[in-house]
Amino acid sequence: MPSFARISILFSLLGVMSLLANEGIDFEKQILPIFQDRCLECHQAPREKNGRTYNPKAGLRMDGLAHLMFGSDEGPVLVPNHPSKSPLYNRVSLPSEDDDRMPPKGDPLSLAQQDLIRQWIGQGADFGAWVGATDGLEKLVRKDAHLNQKIPEFVTFYQELAKGVPLVEDTLLERIRAKSSGLLIRPIGRESPLLEVRVVTQHQEVKDEHIDGLIEIRDQITKLDLRNTSISNEACKTISKFENLIELNLRGCRIDDHGARELSALKKIKRINAGLTDIGNAGLAQLSKLSSLEDLNLWGCKALKKKTNGSVESRPGLRVLY
Repeated sequence: MPSFARISILFSLLGVMSLLANEGIDFEKQILPIFQDRCLECHQAPREKNGRTYNPKAGLRMDGLAHLMFGSDEGPVLVPNHPSKSPLYNRVSLPSEDDDRMPPKGDPLSLAQQDLIRQWIGQGADFGAWVGATDGLEKLVRKDAHLNQKIPEFVTFYQELAKGVPLVEDTLLERIRAKSSGLLIRPIGRESPLLEVRVVTQHQEVKDEHIDGLIEIRDQITKLDLRNTSISNEACKTISKFENLIELNLRGCRIDDHGARELSALKKIKRINAGLTDIGNAGLAQLSKLSSLEDLNLWGCKALKKKTNGSVESRPGLRVLY
């Protein structure tokens, strides 16, 4: 089947999905402006500037529906209905210090912008009437067909993590949300049992008791962002029971070495941001023992001496930011 015919069928399928959505995100009003402001500088048609040709980075064009759905040199970046399987969403929602975070320049997308993209993909990636650039469609043929099925490693990781984890009943989730002081609690992807919990507004209103209230969903929580909240070391005792926790952000919280000792029970944790806390060398020594830990941000910790004994820096696989 010619590539253009396949793209035409894709347009039709996307149109059907938009009809099925109850409250669809308006692509041209809500998503396209984000792409235009933060993405198209690097991801548009080849162009000449000051005598130099600039090609779209990673082969990804985002200036047209067909090009965006085709994806990059590595494969598709959008999987309609599945944000967690969509590299586009996963890359824009990475921590700001991650080298793979997009866009690489300037501030990360705001949480509101990230959530709009997540909802848009989760609702079927409906483009409405927008088509965008249609030049070069004849080149949209993959030389390696298996790339169409390639799922990034960070996606398969969470798929494996989700095995055996039960879905949380809606009634339980609503009850926990009602007493969580504004914490945002949501699945990391459509139909995934794994949950992301993060503070969005009223950071100082989130206290230890609100973290205690999450204990019923401790097996499902895999991402926890509590930056600048009023939690203390007591909350770390509860967090230490979140056995599937992979990412933890405690930046600006009242946590010291005692809290770090509690967190040393997290056997699957990969990333911890403890910047601007009171964690010192003793706490650093505790956290560095976590064999699964890959990234530890301790920037601005008041109690941390600039020089350590070198054992942390030499631990294989651990990146520490001071």
